[in-house]
Amino acid sequence: MTLEEAFDDFLYNKEVDGLKADSIKNYRVTIGYFLSAMGLQTPLEAVTLKMVQEYVKSLLNGSIARATAASYIRNVRIFLRWCYREYDGLQFNPAKVRQLKSPKKNVHIYRSDEIRLILEMAKTSVPWITARNRGILSLMLDSGIRQAEVCGLKKVNVDRERHLLKVTGKGDKDRFVHVGDFALRLLDDYLFMCPYKDSDYVFIDRRGHRLSGNAIRLFVHRLQNQLPFELSSHKLRHNFATNFCIDSLERTGQTCVQDLGILMGHESIETTKRYEHFAHELVAAKNAHSHLDQVFNP
Repeated sequence: MTLEEAFDDFLYNKEVDGLKADSIKNYRVTIGYFLSAMGLQTPLEAVTLKMVQEYVKSLLNGSIARATAASYIRNVRIFLRWCYREYDGLQFNPAKVRQLKSPKKNVHIYRSDEIRLILEMAKTSVPWITARNRGILSLMLDSGIRQAEVCGLKKVNVDRERHLLKVTGKGDKDRFVHVGDFALRLLDDYLFMCPYKDSDYVFIDRRGHRLSGNAIRLFVHRLQNQLPFELSSHKLRHNFATNFCIDSLERTGQTCVQDLGILMGHESIETTKRYEHFAHELVAAKNAHSHLDQVFNP
């Protein structure tokens, strides 16, 4: 079996498992570089650990950012681990391919005035579009849902009485998330103003069609250019997760990271723990006392 054949089989199985189109596209691009370097027609059994290690070195010595290289390597490992499980051809354990550590970067946590500014600057020339965009931003900040989950949210899955949303995440897995009074109010303001009342979906574009992820990316990008700090759909999700841990720490003394993982739809708790560590850092810094102040300003 060639690498190309194994990769086609890999993608087919991911699609059958319900992986979203954007994730499939990401695999095609990132693993595609690896396949081109190895040779599409190279037999699977001819791929050695040394060849993969040389590919990793080429990424590190190239012009791409270290975080990007880490993402490429992570996806190659996923593909090779799948091949190792499914076929007898691969002659080495992909666990021996070391995962590159991404540089640690703490996401900017928006202050209260910055959150107000985000919503204020989301204003457009069309009132119902303004209301829609503010509704989207508030849900991402308040519930931590993904961009694709925003697009797929249906009206029937908004439970106002219990303050719940039912969203469909990766692998077509449904889960419930909490939504607060303020976000619900913005959502209802938008639904009242939206001219397309018959759609099953909550968020609609100017033509009355279900809103696309690209449309959200565009309006968030335009908004980013008007703000003095970074903004993206993913950063809004990061803010939700970190604030969840901070609020839990201050209220109960625990981060409740298990609950956070469920709310965010994470498969692995390790993905969620990075927010726990960051929250501890912020709370520790916030609660620290200045010894110099005690000395000179008793």
